[in-house]
Amino acid sequence: MKKLDVTTREYKSGFRAKVIRRPLFAQKFMGIIVDFGGSDPQKLCGGAHFLEHKLFTKKNGDISQRFEAVGASTNAFTTYNETMFYASFTEHWRQVLPLIFELVGTTHFTKSNVTKEAKIIAQELAMYQDDPNWQVNYELMQMMFPKTNLAEDLTGTKASLKKMTPEILQEIYDNNYISGRMEFVACGGFSENQTKEVLREVGKLESKYLISKKVAPKKLTWVSPQKQHNTIIESDLATSRVGIGIRLPDFEKVDLKNSTAQTIFEMMLQAKLGVTSPWFERMQKQGILNSPMELQVSYTTEGNFATIIGASNKPDLFLENIKSQLLEVPITKEAFVFQKKEALAQTIREFDDLSTVAIEEAEYGLENEDFNTAAYVIQSLSFSEFYTAIDNILAKSDIFTTILKGKEEAN
Repeated sequence: MKKLDVTTREYKSGFRAKVIRRPLFAQKFMGIIVDFGGSDPQKLCGGAHFLEHKLFTKKNGDISQRFEAVGASTNAFTTYNETMFYASFTEHWRQVLPLIFELVGTTHFTKSNVTKEAKIIAQELAMYQDDPNWQVNYELMQMMFPKTNLAEDLTGTKASLKKMTPEILQEIYDNNYISGRMEFVACGGFSENQTKEVLREVGKLESKYLISKKVAPKKLTWVSPQKQHNTIIESDLATSRVGIGIRLPDFEKVDLKNSTAQTIFEMMLQAKLGVTSPWFERMQKQGILNSPMELQVSYTTEGNFATIIGASNKPDLFLENIKSQLLEVPITKEAFVFQKKEALAQTIREFDDLSTVAIEEAEYGLENEDFNTAAYVIQSLSFSEFYTAIDNILAKSDIFTTILKGKEEAN
């Protein structure tokens, strides 16, 4: 498998920078990832997401307009583990680079702009809460990780949004937007000389804009799950929604790195429950399942988990079949080989998408890994290693279920 051409530099502050050279690409990508997300400790839940929104507001207006003025488009996202700010463009990287650092490295919080943003995010949250799949996921997370940030939406709660102030936002920023918890990444058609120039400029900008202080390592803050493992909620839905939450162990305790364990478990779920599995075809023929399910695997500082959410008019039978398929039915070597090829094919496709490969490399950097090594681990994975890993993970896992019962079942 081909490898990324990555030049890395670490600065005295602990800030790191990477330039991924793709000589045949006219498009370019630059971004800064912050090792701080929705599941990390913060004064109010949803603080990481709120902060992501408000950093685009500067004293002279929305900084997005200044990116647009030099032909760049900018955006950001928040996950459980990180926040990332980035821009895509074809020219004027010397103008885009300082804008990225100004975006992440300066704040402008006022009572009026924080109050206005809280109302906007509250509307966003209300839209999510109307989604049946969101409701199922919420119930699962409440059982698996009670009284944690994982138990709430990444956007926060109505109560936390109302409590947000400029002072709290600034405190969250000062405690987490630290140079040693950030990494810069650039990707595109940069020459060797441009790569050196980018890294020199990054050194100047990070010392100008970013807070440099000692960084405490992240600590796992896992809590015990609820004793209740199953819930049934009546609803007005025509078709029931069914969810299974698998509370996974600390992957280090099963001798796996987070990214490797995540990929292996995703492969298992696809092999057993995905649209190409014999099980999915059988469920369709029996009228138990009509559409693909949402399958997600995540690792965070508050715990690791997988969620499986689908729609069925026979929810009890659906749950019974999923549990049996997950815990009792072995994976064939043919299914493993197929899923491994799919995972590697996805990796190869990412090589041709600058933003995806740059974001992936930045995320791996927060785990002290890299794209090339992670791809090699999956490429060299044997069937016995895969099987052992799945057995070890499932042996230390706990299963939770939720049914959002439709009208037919409720009556």
